[in-house]
Amino acid sequence: MLIKTTNRLLKALVYFYFISLCGACLSQKDRAGTFLCLTDSYNREIKLDKEPQKIISLSPGITEMLFLLNAEDKLIGISDYCNFPEETQYINKVGGLQNINIEKIVSLQPDVVLIGSIIPKKEVEKLEKSGITVIALKQEEKLEGLLETMTMLGQIVNNSVCADSLVERYERQLEEYRENYNCDKAAAKKPTVYYVVSFGSAGDFTAPANTHINEIIQYAGGRNIGDTLSTWNISREYLFTQNPDLIFIRPEELPFFVKTYPYNLLDAVKENRVYPIESGWVDVISPRNFLAIELMRGKVLNFRY
Repeated sequence: MLIKTTNRLLKALVYFYFISLCGACLSQKDRAGTFLCLTDSYNREIKLDKEPQKIISLSPGITEMLFLLNAEDKLIGISDYCNFPEETQYINKVGGLQNINIEKIVSLQPDVVLIGSIIPKKEVEKLEKSGITVIALKQEEKLEGLLETMTMLGQIVNNSVCADSLVERYERQLEEYRENYNCDKAAAKKPTVYYVVSFGSAGDFTAPANTHINEIIQYAGGRNIGDTLSTWNISREYLFTQNPDLIFIRPEELPFFVKTYPYNLLDAVKENRVYPIESGWVDVISPRNFLAIELMRGKVLNFRY
């Protein structure tokens, strides 16, 4: 009798344990019904019920990172300025950064639209009124912002393993650059660098202090001649006062720059210290910024006064 009672109690305990376990699993499943909750760069709470399968990117940097995260198959649309890597030519274009084709975006029925910091707020509101989820991944004017964006993108495309690996690698590189940059600070003088954003009739522009381009030059071991500027404008008087040691410019513009007066009077031009560099490596915060640092650093280290 005691044995039968004990068996019934054991069965009851097992039954209740099983029910409670199932209940716990169900409650976990309910919680897991939301794929991802995050706070975007506009400090908005974004909730994704499922992993996005159809993504539109309106940022060249974000598009590049999605390819690195092996999420290119999810890209159904990109901005006209998203031209790297080469495979982007086969993806639907949905307009420029200031003239987005809202109708086309809506027709593609994306699960989510990813934007950087250039898209006008009114365009974002139009997209959201159409029932489209928009996530803003604003990249600050610091290379560390790239790492934060990569981490968030890894969560969005459900590939945090790859994102974390890339972030770890980039963090190591930045730390190495910082150490080299700090060591270089002990030097009596650093080579001065002029990155030509624009010149001639279009106006003279270069990267001021509060930009990621200034960081790129610093990590390369040089001193950006624009590091005392607060705007992108640079006067020719200031340019010639600085008389930079090294000049970097887009490959297609280099032949015109070195032959144009008065730039052809700069010492760097006369002594063939003007070097081509792809704008895509510099102008947008992206993993290719590390290529820019390496190229510039090679020229900086080889410079002799």
